[in-house]
Formats: sequence, C-alpha cells, structure tokens
Amino acid sequence: MRLRLAAVSVLILAGTPASGSAQQALSLGILAGADVADQAGADVFTPHDRFGFIGGVSAAFHLSSRWSVQVDALYDQKGGRENNDRDPGDPVDELSIGYIEVPILLKFSFSEVGTRPELFVGPSFAFEQSCTFDVYPGGESDPAACPDAGLETRSPDIGIAFGADVEIPLGSGHLVIDARGVVGLGSFDDSAAELDFRNRILALMAGYRFGL
Repeated sequence: MRLRLAAVSVLILAGTPASGSAQQALSLGILAGADVADQAGADVFTPHDRFGFIGGVSAAFHLSSRWSVQVDALYDQKGGRENNDRDPGDPVDELSIGYIEVPILLKFSFSEVGTRPELFVGPSFAFEQSCTFDVYPGGESDPAACPDAGLETRSPDIGIAFGADVEIPLGSGHLVIDARGVVGLGSFDDSAAELDFRNRILALMAGYRFGL
C-alpha cells in the first residue's frame, strides 16, 4: 500500500508544474527601439536631446522563479546636441557616439507565471564603435571624426542601467516591453583638459523572448 501511495504521489508531482520549474533556466531574446540621449557634467554647455537607435540581443539566466540575471548586447547611439550661442535660431552642433552596450542586470519579477512585470538594475559597459562631431559653420553641416575635431573619448564608458520591463505570454515565448535609463558614472572625455562629460539616455524597446 505504501509503495502504491508513493508511486501515485510521484506521478501527481511529475504531472503538476511547480512554480519554480515553470520558468526555463535560460531564455534568449531580441530587443529594438529608440533612445533619447544627452550629456551631464560640469562642463556641458546648453545640452539638447538627441534621438537615436538602440537594439540587439539578450540572454536571461533564471536563478529562481522570481530572480534572474540578464546580459544584453546592444548597439546604442549616444551623444547630444548643443547650441553654443544660446540663440534658438542658430545651428546646433551634434555629437554622435555609437557604442556596443553590455549591461549586466539583476532582475526581480513580481509574478511567477503569466504576465511578468519586472524591475532591474546593474552595471553597463559601453564600448565605442564610432564617434563624429558635426559643426554647422554658416548653417551648413560639416561632420568630422572626433579625433579630427579635437575630441578624445574614453572607452569603455561605464555606467549604471536601471528600469522595468513586462513580459507578456505570446505564442511559445513572451512579448517584451522594456523601459530603461543608463547614466555614465564618469566622464568619457580622455583629453588633457579632463572635461566632465557624462553620457545618459532614456530608452524604450520592444522585443520577443523565448525559453530554452
């Protein structure tokens, strides 16, 4: 009788998904969207927002039904725009820096199954891929590579990423809506002047994630 009860118990447990096992150990995803970038720091002069693209891939390692670590690899356009003369009618110079951004995020989910709202925070490492500075003498665009424009930049640019996302069941995976900010922890200027320019962005992305 005891053997029969034990066998029945095992069959019941095997056929009933536990909350901790409902989530796969690893999930992969793609993300794409737009960001609004500007700069902070003591030496920033009349900064303006600059719109850019952000997108790439991500992998989430699930530590439990609510906690996970997510690593992203995103192409991210940062920089800013600046009106040097503070006259709204004057042309605006533009700094454009393209990065491969690798945030390592600790995530907490408010739900174990179904729609999953999540919060996350962690360090982010941005590796520079391109840098141009576009000045407008006489109102005409004149882009130049940052070194040719006298700008020296530091890479990687280390920051802190934070935000929230929501995973909505769709098909065999989840639709993802992700809102995040990234703030540079130090100046990306690498010149002898040691100017204080720090990147910061707000980004909104959408994508799809599936478990393995």
